[in-house]
Amino acid sequence: MPAILRLQDLITRWLYILGGIALCGIVASYLIEVVMRYIFNAPTLWSPSAVAYLLCVSSMLGMPELARTRGHIAITMLEERMPPAASARHRRRVSVLTAAICLCAAWMIGTEMMRQAQSGTTTAFGVRIPKVWLTGLIFYGFMNTALYYLRAALWPDSLPQPDHTVQEI
Repeated sequence: MPAILRLQDLITRWLYILGGIALCGIVASYLIEVVMRYIFNAPTLWSPSAVAYLLCVSSMLGMPELARTRGHIAITMLEERMPPAASARHRRRVSVLTAAICLCAAWMIGTEMMRQAQSGTTTAFGVRIPKVWLTGLIFYGFMNTALYYLRAALWPDSLPQPDHTVQEI
């Protein structure tokens, strides 16, 4: 596998771990808010903002890793009934379509990110931060996810193979 793809995987994996740490931050923020509000009758001003920001961090840093490992939820009844060659073609077509959708989203988000960077727009929460910080994370999430779907379409062997164990509900 080319070094650039290994680097993409390494960065994606580390940022995925950072996204998991952001989830822990959400739990800690809620816990602090509950204790402060219901035990000390002194709600925090920053906790709702922190939860919203950390949710954005967590989801956008996790999305590319799910695309890399093919961890998104998929309904595969049709695909599983196809012959192997047809199934592979179907997966590639779906990957190309998904990449195109993610690239369109990234383009729109990138355009908005540039506008926000020029105007200095901030969030409307109690703790204000530049919107461009969050928009940059969203741009990263969609752009890197699109790149993984392109890899799935063009070089499927460059990605980890999914575990095809049947899960009962």
